[in-house]
Amino acid sequence: MIRAMIVDDEYFVRKGLITTLPWESFGIRIVAEANNGKKALELLADQPVDLIFTDLTMPVMNGFDLMRSVRAQYPWIDIVILTCHQDFNYIQDTLRLGALDYIVKTELEAGNLEESLRRITDQLRGAADGRREAPEPVARWLDSDEAMLQSHMDEWLKLYWVVKDDEFDRLCACLETIRPPMPKLHKVMHYLIMEMNRLIGLGELHEWLNRSEHVCTWEDWRRFIVHFRGAISHKLRCSSYPEYVLLLILDAMEYMKTNVDSKVTQSAMAAKARMSRSYFSKSFKDIVGKSFPEYLKELRIRRAKLLLMQTNRQVADIAEECGFQDYRYFSRQFREETGFLPSEFRMSVGDSAVLPGGRPESEL
Repeated sequence: MIRAMIVDDEYFVRKGLITTLPWESFGIRIVAEANNGKKALELLADQPVDLIFTDLTMPVMNGFDLMRSVRAQYPWIDIVILTCHQDFNYIQDTLRLGALDYIVKTELEAGNLEESLRRITDQLRGAADGRREAPEPVARWLDSDEAMLQSHMDEWLKLYWVVKDDEFDRLCACLETIRPPMPKLHKVMHYLIMEMNRLIGLGELHEWLNRSEHVCTWEDWRRFIVHFRGAISHKLRCSSYPEYVLLLILDAMEYMKTNVDSKVTQSAMAAKARMSRSYFSKSFKDIVGKSFPEYLKELRIRRAKLLLMQTNRQVADIAEECGFQDYRYFSRQFREETGFLPSEFRMSVGDSAVLPGGRPESEL
């Protein structure tokens, strides 16, 4: 029986979870509950627990700090996040901290939590089976190994490996040469899945995260990445366009990642790709799944977020660097995307060590 604890500052959420779900039919028993992270740690000192369901926003000690403390003191305990947020960048930060999975609280009202429990217990069983069947000796993981892996992961985000077989083979061989330990490989897969979802709206996010948890050997990894590549290829509609068009659109996407100023326009990118504006517009939307203006806007807002968090520059200067000539228009667009005005967003994140959507060092 899996011993579980629920940590949430909302009394009725805790009691609702405890009383309405058929925990024991999934092999789970709720043995403790707490209204904040500090209380949870106090209970853990006396109450053995295998699994924690925790909210993130709580007084006294929040869920992020609780996760860090549990990772340091009780590394064998698995953690599932309870959240109201469905923003994938936000969820990604919890996965980087080692969360097994997450549950959106609105599912409680919709009565969909049984499927979530089934997914979570499947992951726990898969991880346990992997530990029994394929224990690998733990090699020492050096800072130089981490730096090499971080640099290597940037290559996967360029998407050329989806189109070109030789690039796919090269990246697979390189990752197997770096050979991160299996827990690190799981985080690599989580990161890749989340980033692909952000870039092209992959879909079936839970399914792919669940599949990645069942990877226990490098043979499993090879099967996983072949299937994952096929799914992305299908999403990019690779069969509908000749390879040279796909590569030109990927080139445009790569260029836009680092160039988001006002000079980057659809007409300019079409000319750069030597396509007519109308054909470039259609092929971009077909392949990426988003229109050019929509994709560019996302990149500009993302860049603005980073500058607001990492610098003390004036908001008007940030707006201009991110391609917005009108400061008021930038503020409206930023608020539509984030729910905050730029100044409010800067105040809300404060000195957070984990940047939404970013990849801090040593967190893969």
